[in-house]
Amino acid sequence: MKHYFSLIEYALWISIILFQFVACWALVRRRDFYNSWKVFRYYIFYMASQSAVLLALSFFVSPRGYAVGYYLVDFIEAVLINLVVLEILVRVLDPFESLPGKTIARFCFWAVLGISTAVALSVIVPTQHTSVLIDLPMAIERTIFLADAALLWVLLVQSKSLGVTWKSAEAEIAIGFVLYLTVQGTSKFVMGMYKDVTLRIISSEVGQLAYLAALLGWIWTITHRDPVTASPSAETLARVQKPSSNFDDIIPKERIFAAVGIRITKPENEEEAFEEQSSHSQAG
Repeated sequence: MKHYFSLIEYALWISIILFQFVACWALVRRRDFYNSWKVFRYYIFYMASQSAVLLALSFFVSPRGYAVGYYLVDFIEAVLINLVVLEILVRVLDPFESLPGKTIARFCFWAVLGISTAVALSVIVPTQHTSVLIDLPMAIERTIFLADAALLWVLLVQSKSLGVTWKSAEAEIAIGFVLYLTVQGTSKFVMGMYKDVTLRIISSEVGQLAYLAALLGWIWTITHRDPVTASPSAETLARVQKPSSNFDDIIPKERIFAAVGIRITKPENEEEAFEEQSSHSQAG
């Protein structure tokens, strides 16, 4: 054995791999879920293969070789998590043709505050390591994890105002990521700040437990929830899209998605109808 982990870490690791393959099997069985959640399915399949590869590396390569492999595959995981968060946001906002500017501003304020806090903490928290190979990847990883967790926290807090029910695939998948990213990001802080072996092992085990809990929740969601949540009622859509005052601008869905790099093309007649509807709502 070239790289040492505690027996509990290995037990959790193997359990996670088993349940990851259960999640893959559940996705293949539920073709509607598989076809509907494209990025999320890539994440589930990638994580299953990543865990198996890293487990093999822990037995056959040096600690330095394992660290290089770990941070390489972890970078890909971070990219996929960003895309899953974007997928959740798109699915939540898609039913709305527009949203009041005040709602968008409130969401952006808390999102920017959360992301800024995550970046600031990653920069100012002292580290006990001296190798750039360890410090830099760990700082990037915990920043991405906490920034994505902050976005999802804001989304869940705003879910009621957006008409999102907690008993939906979007909410339950988001809750799993909030749990995993918050705990894992915090454990990365502890592992970066302290060299105590026991504390680092406990932090790693807590992070594994959080991921395992999230994974079990996702399996339940895949097997029990509709992949496509029913659109909010007409009353809910009207309430959410109604501006709070005549001075509250209406932001169309196309502009909201364009802000995150997603382009939606609307037929001209729909654009004219939307503009007419917006002018009527502001006049009322």
